[in-house]
Amino acid sequence: MKTLYSLLIACTLMLAACSDNKQVELYNTKAALPSSPKYDLDGLKVITSFVNKTKGTASTLYGNDLALKSAIDGNKIVAANEVFTLVTWTQQEDDHWFGAKIPSDVESVEVIKTASSGNSVAVNYEQLEGKQLTLKNDTISQAERIKYILGQKPSVLP
Repeated sequence: MKTLYSLLIACTLMLAACSDNKQVELYNTKAALPSSPKYDLDGLKVITSFVNKTKGTASTLYGNDLALKSAIDGNKIVAANEVFTLVTWTQQEDDHWFGAKIPSDVESVEVIKTASSGNSVAVNYEQLEGKQLTLKNDTISQAERIKYILGQKPSVLP
């Protein structure tokens, strides 16, 4: 019996010695968007969100009321005064839930604004990159990104 108590005490001491003193944040402040005059999410609604597992990113597409209505109706034609904003974050392991991933640092913010220009609609695209949200001047893949963002199907909500 004495051996059993000794073994039980040894196991208890070993378990007590195993501790993780790593500080865990209650709120994910890394994913917070910096305030910037370059974009504005006020009044925008979530259209859809998605994850790219190969790149390790999570994205949310926001839009104003006109953009949301256009996305829900499945309109393929862009109308004036629509605003689409795609925010993409890198992902990190969730300290609170084993195996889960949550957004980390902001990777990019892409803004599409439409305006009427005579009988046609002008589309303005801007891509802001990194935590500092610096404007990317690369226009090579601009048409492809506009098509990709406008082609996103809205999430189905009950």
